[in-house]
Amino acid sequence: MSGAFEIVMSERRALVDKIIGMMQQGYFFNKEEWDRGSLRPQNPLSKIQYKGGNRLRLMAMVVENGYTDPRWATARQYSQKGYFIKKGEHGVLCEKWIFEKQKKVKDENGRDTFETVQLDRPQVSYFRVFNAEQVQDFPKFDKGDYQEPDMDRMIDQIISTSECPIHEIAQDRSFYSPSTDEIFLPLRSQFKDQTSFAKTVLHEMCHSTGAASRLNRTFHGVFGSEGYAKEELRAEIGALFTETDLGIRLSGEHYEDHSDYLKSWIGVIKNDYNEFFRACADAEKISERLVGNYAKKYELPSQEITEIPEREKSSELTENRNRSKEKLEQ
Repeated sequence: MSGAFEIVMSERRALVDKIIGMMQQGYFFNKEEWDRGSLRPQNPLSKIQYKGGNRLRLMAMVVENGYTDPRWATARQYSQKGYFIKKGEHGVLCEKWIFEKQKKVKDENGRDTFETVQLDRPQVSYFRVFNAEQVQDFPKFDKGDYQEPDMDRMIDQIISTSECPIHEIAQDRSFYSPSTDEIFLPLRSQFKDQTSFAKTVLHEMCHSTGAASRLNRTFHGVFGSEGYAKEELRAEIGALFTETDLGIRLSGEHYEDHSDYLKSWIGVIKNDYNEFFRACADAEKISERLVGNYAKKYELPSQEITEIPEREKSSELTENRNRSKEKLEQ
């Protein structure tokens, strides 16, 4: 029987294969018809939002299955509220890595106390979650009164939170310069639409977080190199996370043709599927910094997590509970 590590690695490879398939078709989470709200996976019982690789994994399942509900929880969590998974439904594996533990030690007075110590090797475990649409008779998700953001206003707000200067000039490329810590963009009028301009701004701002004074990532390699592709992948996923958190439409396009970028990303993650998860972890840090800077200055779009409601007890629930002994728990 496979252990937790082998199971997690197998699921990682399966997800990367899905992402590669998406890239081979010429896109990476940028289709207008996808429901943006459902691409913010959240747990309505623990009140958390899924992060990094788990976040990307659940976003991919939303795309694959056409879910419009962002709520995910374990079968046990649903059952605690009186709800049960529909027959034939399968959960999605999420990873949990443990890097430290509490160790009992004596203080200067000889009394027992605990201190946090780093593990020599991280421990991995996993749990499976189900989308609310996989749950029998589960209440519909209340999307509230979401309003499309005023893109002109939001773009100016985003730019005002940049930690480095942003220049809009008449040129045919966009880039972040690590040596001068500046972002250079084509004029807004050169873009297909406002959303495309916003996506390009965020992409370059993601690169700027790698400066030594910020998240301190290594910039190296020319276009087409492995190092270049790795940084571009981090910026792209970081921008994706930031766009969904800010409620920006995913349908925009970058100023440059992305087909060459997609090819380079495929090469990097095909050779090492764990690189995709390292990129997701870095992208989460990138997004948290950009969204955090925005939140300090402006009000964020509403992201309230709708709590799982308690279901009235009945004999039918008791029967379902006896029939639903799920083994796929956290």
